[in-house]
Amino acid sequence: MLTGQITNAIDLAGISANGVTIRTADGQISHEVALPAGKSGTLSTRTDDDTGVATLAANHGITVDDYVDVYWDGGVRYGMDVTGVEGTAVSIDLGDGDNLPTQDTVIIVTPRVEIDVDFDGDNVEMIAAVCPRRAHLEFLTDADVSIKVQELTAAEPWSWVADQGVTNPLTGDPVGKIQASCGEATAATLKIGVLYDSTP
Repeated sequence: MLTGQITNAIDLAGISANGVTIRTADGQISHEVALPAGKSGTLSTRTDDDTGVATLAANHGITVDDYVDVYWDGGVRYGMDVTGVEGTAVSIDLGDGDNLPTQDTVIIVTPRVEIDVDFDGDNVEMIAAVCPRRAHLEFLTDADVSIKVQELTAAEPWSWVADQGVTNPLTGDPVGKIQASCGEATAATLKIGVLYDSTP
């Protein structure tokens, strides 16, 4: 059996304490993934809630048919299609999440990085992810059906542990991939760990 643990340190309202959550299971997965820096710009045209044009700096490297996440202060729209590129003008469409912000809002546009994984979310005992920069994760099936989306605050770990009274966020079809992006104009390393039981 394999063991995973999450350690918490509490310093709140004059109370200091440390706690460790431990689970055991049959399998584990870990990934450390380099996420490229997002490209800064503005939403120079807002056609509707999920369509617009981002004007970015020269040599942004984004191409037609890329899937990108678009970040701004207070929101993110993820999985958008790049439908056209003319120099610094990048046309974006569709996606999910928050409605695009008002025209001329400062934004970050980042191509998604795909992480190949295979595990059944129903069997997860513990999962955790952390990134030193703002980031976004989407857990999907092999057929690109979305199972769970999670935004990460810079340097703040996200986790879920079985048997703590919180519904498992990864139930349903098995997870076949994770798509991730960095929401800041600085590259970062995303770390993800999963502890899971074998299928009964």
